Amino acid sequence: MFKEALRNQFLANIVTLMSGTVIAQALPIILSPWIARIYTPENFATLALILPIISIGAILSTLRLDVAIVIPKEDNEALQLLISAFIINISITIISLLITIILISFGFSEMLFPKLNPYLLWTIPLGIFSIGIYQILNFWSTRCKTYRNNAISKIIQSTTTLIFSISIGYLIIGPEGLVIGFVVGYVFGSLVLVYRLRNIINRDILKSFNKELFGLTIKKYRNFIVINTPHAILDVVIDQGIIYLMKVYFTEKILGGFAFAYRYTKAPLSIITSSIGQVFYEQASKLTAENKDVRKLMFKIQKNLFIMGIVPFILIFSFTPQLFAFIFSENYRQAGEIARYLLPWIFMNYLVSP
Repeated sequence: MFKEALRNQFLANIVTLMSGTVIAQALPIILSPWIARIYTPENFATLALILPIISIGAILSTLRLDVAIVIPKEDNEALQLLISAFIINISITIISLLITIILISFGFSEMLFPKLNPYLLWTIPLGIFSIGIYQILNFWSTRCKTYRNNAISKIIQSTTTLIFSISIGYLIIGPEGLVIGFVVGYVFGSLVLVYRLRNIINRDILKSFNKELFGLTIKKYRNFIVINTPHAILDVVIDQGIIYLMKVYFTEKILGGFAFAYRYTKAPLSIITSSIGQVFYEQASKLTAENKDVRKLMFKIQKNLFIMGIVPFILIFSFTPQLFAFIFSENYRQAGEIARYLLPWIFMNYLVSP
């Protein structure tokens, strides 16, 4: 009876999260032919150059203490993790803001990013701050099992990104809309979580801060800082940082084609894997706390993902260049050719990502 209830709850949580994730991920996919006709592959290359900086900064802005929020048995200990992550987020945001001021003031931005509008660099500190806050509150909501909050915030984040990307794309020729839309989306997603968790996230939370507890929390969860954080940064470098290596050898159009191909071949899979992964993490934490083995649950998920994905992957692999040219215009046929080479790796990533 208990196992049946646990399984039903697990599935219900996945469905709740997936409903938000499906809408949030489906909207960009549905509107991607429209976006592809507003922006060029070169514009996507610019976005791809900025995203790794924001992503790595966002990881450093919490030192992965956001991920640890789900683990403690006691809510007070989890609250200390929440506060610690907030403090680190603000500190890293201030540091990134000072670096941005120096880069723009002394002209270093033109040396590092010769074809980039210097004013776009201001989106980096804002992106680091907003993604960090979004992740912290997202994991707190997961801990509280308020998955509806997670789903709503994802929908708002995705919708806002699209509105700003499309609107600015018609007003300004260039990558500005893509970059600003990405950052503003997370700003609005964070605001939604702040509002829906306002009973916890308020001024009184500052009264819970204690220097001694802060130090003890950092010490107890230091593995998230010294092991998980470098691991997460390495994932970003492998996942997104390759664009900097490609920049040395390839044209902006090829860079943009790669970024576009990666974005729109991996995005549909996130509909499945992100929701399953988040609920799996919460459930695995519970099983671990009860000294139970999580491997059975993990292998079952991977087996089901393989069964669901193998046939669609083979079909898409066979016709990728033609599909890209038909859906996104002939300008993106080369992106389709690149996508074909990426698909085997993306399939493996799809299997292990939860």
